[in-house]
Amino acid sequence: MRSLVLTPEARDVLAFIRRTTFPLSVYGRSAARVWPMVREQVNRRISRFGVPVHEINIYRRYAAEMLKAFRTETGEPLAAALELCVRKWANLGLAPELLQQLLCDCHQKFHACGHQLPRRKPLVSRKKPGPGLRRKRKRTYAQALSKGRASRSLTATTEEQSARHADGIARNSEISQKLAKLLAARKIPGKEFIRYNAFAQKLGRLSRTYADKSLQMAAADLVDLYEAKSLDRATLRAIAATLFGPTDLA
Repeated sequence: MRSLVLTPEARDVLAFIRRTTFPLSVYGRSAARVWPMVREQVNRRISRFGVPVHEINIYRRYAAEMLKAFRTETGEPLAAALELCVRKWANLGLAPELLQQLLCDCHQKFHACGHQLPRRKPLVSRKKPGPGLRRKRKRTYAQALSKGRASRSLTATTEEQSARHADGIARNSEISQKLAKLLAARKIPGKEFIRYNAFAQKLGRLSRTYADKSLQMAAADLVDLYEAKSLDRATLRAIAATLFGPTDLA
């Protein structure tokens, strides 16, 4: 695993987040409300660092992923998500110093806006007495397409798109079945299946796009990413080799 050295400022921010009881005020807000709060500061920091013009949007993509963590996590999960985000984009070639400066800038801004206090619990339940509503029957994918509830392909008919969707569901189910057997053979606890299945499904999508050396490089980066999420590296490599073929992973 490629190491990442955190700056003292970034370590202080992550430590503060871990010991803070109440979530930031931006927790639970939409991206449209959070991004304008730090847009000028992010752009100014990127400009002062001397980032080439063709790389500016890459740093903005990092900022968007970092802000998503601020909006959806709090406490220890937020600190872990932010550290993983910095590690991921540093491994993709971005400057770790600038990534951590942007993290500190955004946290300073959000912290200045305040934290949320716990809401009062209602004395009585708001649920009205009486029989519950009848659950509607779930529509099929073909029905969703015909009613405009799902995105239509411009190059395929409804029947062709439905058939491809069914093939994808069957392929994902096959990957999950093979994965369950592999994890059982390696004595991985059943509660870890969901996290390893997320890795296997993502690698399955990559295997339909890349091949040979390109697939090996993509698989190696994905193994690094999921190892940073505390999954076992040897098991991740075994999944890649057994289910999809890449064996020469660094």
